Amino acid sequence: MKFIRKNCIAIVIIIICIMASIPISLKYSYEKSKVIDYYVIINILISLFSVSLAIVALMISILEKYKEKTANQQAWAKGSTELLKKICENTVALLLLIMLLAFASVLEPIVSIPKFDFMTAVLLFSLFLSLVDVLDTTICIYKLVTNLNNVLSATNSKEINLSQKELYLIEAYRFLNDKHKENLEELIKAIATNQEIENAKKD
Repeated sequence: MKFIRKNCIAIVIIIICIMASIPISLKYSYEKSKVIDYYVIINILISLFSVSLAIVALMISILEKYKEKTANQQAWAKGSTELLKKICENTVALLLLIMLLAFASVLEPIVSIPKFDFMTAVLLFSLFLSLVDVLDTTICIYKLVTNLNNVLSATNSKEINLSQKELYLIEAYRFLNDKHKENLEELIKAIATNQEIENAKKD
C-alpha cells in the first residue's frame, strides 16, 4: 500500500499508456508502419537507454565538481539528489521496457486473442511510455541545470560583494613582496587566534 501511494503518479501514467495502446491497436493496423515495428522500437529504446546512462554519469560528475562551490551543502544535496534519483528511475524504466519487448517477442506465438494484436499493443505501450520517460528526464535535467546556475550565481554574487575597505586591503596585498606577504599572513593568523581566545573567555 505504501509503495502504491509513493508511486501513484507513475502507476497512473502506466495505466493511461495501457488504456491508450490497447484501443489504438484494436482500431488501426500497423503492419506496414515504418515506426510501429519491433526492431525500430527496440532500437529506439536501446538508444534512449544508452543516452540516459550517459546523462546520469555526466550529471554525477558535474554535481560532484560544483558541490564544493555551494554555500548550503544540505539544500544542494537535497535538491540535486532528488532530481538525479528521478533520472536514474527513468533509466531503469527504459531497461524494463527493453526487457518487456524481449519477453513479448517470446510470448507472441503463444498469446492468441481474436481481433487483438498483442505485439502491436506492447509496441505502442513501450513507445508511449518511453516518450513520457524522455520528457520527464528532460524536465529533470532542466531543473538540475537551473538549480546549478542559481547556486553558482548566488555564490559568485556573495564572493564579489566586497566592501571598499576590503578591496583596498586586497589591492595592498598584491603590491607586497613575498616576505611581507608572509608577515601579513602570520599577523592575520595571530589576530584571528587572539580574537578566538577573547571570544572563548567571554563565553
